[in-house]
Amino acid sequence: MGRLSYNSRKIVIAVTLAICAVALMVIYGAQASANGAKTASGKTVLVATHDIPLGTSASEIAGGGWVRTTRLPAGSVAAGALTSVTQLVHLVALQPTYVGEQITSRRFGRLQQQGLPSELGGSARIFELSGTTTQLLAGTLQRGNRVDVVGSITFPESGQTHVAAVVLHNLLVVKAPVGNSSSGVSSGQNAVSAQLQLTPLQAQRLFWLTKNGDWSLLLRPSAGASDRVLQPVTAANLVAGANGR
Repeated sequence: MGRLSYNSRKIVIAVTLAICAVALMVIYGAQASANGAKTASGKTVLVATHDIPLGTSASEIAGGGWVRTTRLPAGSVAAGALTSVTQLVHLVALQPTYVGEQITSRRFGRLQQQGLPSELGGSARIFELSGTTTQLLAGTLQRGNRVDVVGSITFPESGQTHVAAVVLHNLLVVKAPVGNSSSGVSSGQNAVSAQLQLTPLQAQRLFWLTKNGDWSLLLRPSAGASDRVLQPVTAANLVAGANGR
């Protein structure tokens, strides 16, 4: 068989390239179909649009735009993922869920379960803090909030110098006090209580402060809170140039 002519070689090359192009198109189409089928076989689930703190109720989630529905491939759906807000009825958040995470049944439970030892882990403890409505920010504080504790003591204990400082940071409010701190001066002296989640060391510090000094809760921002190491305040440095920041 003689050598192919120049035009014949061009035809063979063109046909070969056309066959390769068709093969690539077939492969691409098959992959696209497979991906489409995988997505089509997925599931519509609830995803958090905001951080959902411990203690948040279903009514708060449904009424506050805290979740949205998203269709995910079957392989990406978390175990126990919920598909409708109605599945949260009568439930509260027993564990926090963060923005972008799927809403799962394991993080929610009946109201009666909230705060039970079975829901605590590691060094977490529940502290029942009693005080006035003013100290506990009654009427303002809500479960799921984060608070600091500011206190005033005499230092040393046998001396006469009073020292004020923020002694605890970022404590979780498990149960908010019932009351209204804005209902009048007398209401600020009514005894109420709140439940805080803290560690044993934090519990020791808070218990000592409640027995030996004066204190009050400080409400932290819901996001972006920062902490600074501050010098304890005394009468001397209070009048010597404190700028209030």
